[in-house]
Amino acid sequence: MTTDASPKPDATTDAEGHDEPALEGEGASSQIGIMYSEHTWTVPPFVKAITFWVLVASIGGLGVHEVQKRAQFRGLLVDSVVSPENWGNGPAPEIQLGAVYHEGKDGGGTIKLSDYKGKWVFVNFWATWCAPCRDEMPSMEMLNRRFKGEFAMIAVSVDDDQAQIGRFFGSDKPSFTVLWDGEKRSSNTYGSRKFPESYLIDPEGRIAAKFTGPRDWYNQGTVQYFEDVLRGRRKPVT
Repeated sequence: MTTDASPKPDATTDAEGHDEPALEGEGASSQIGIMYSEHTWTVPPFVKAITFWVLVASIGGLGVHEVQKRAQFRGLLVDSVVSPENWGNGPAPEIQLGAVYHEGKDGGGTIKLSDYKGKWVFVNFWATWCAPCRDEMPSMEMLNRRFKGEFAMIAVSVDDDQAQIGRFFGSDKPSFTVLWDGEKRSSNTYGSRKFPESYLIDPEGRIAAKFTGPRDWYNQGTVQYFEDVLRGRRKPVT
């Protein structure tokens, strides 16, 4: 008769070959109990919901912050191109002059700035002998066409001779209004002596911004500026 000399599964063997009871946790079956659990862990639905909405809020917050940063950057970029100046938001002095051109036609009688109250008005002081003034006229024409109906554009000439205005435009009549200030009363009232100078008048008849010197009035920055101002997305001067 033979006996099995291999140790029992749940026992240890000492140096002399005697079997000893296994310590707690040393048996194979006990190891299985330690490594695995028959209990199934589940996350309560309310915890899942809270986690989900916290993540959504965090992602949404990042998105809003990114949009705000982009809008701020765009505003700084536009301001660097347009360079609007704060003129105190005071009442715009009245302008009452004879029209050389009005809405694409010759003449037009006497035009007053107050006639446009309730609308945004772009006023430009210029002269035909001023080279920078002449250079910016084509872009002013394009800007006026772009926002026609949303604002009015008035170009006030300080030429000594009204005929010079007609010779400058020739047969290409501007779509905006051109007034003649031969005595320079209106330009002096506004303090404009270095041409060109422009002003943006708000619907309440106040000077919202001043622009010293010539501009390309129809590049991406200036168009974006006027679009944002006229549609209430930004202030004329930040």
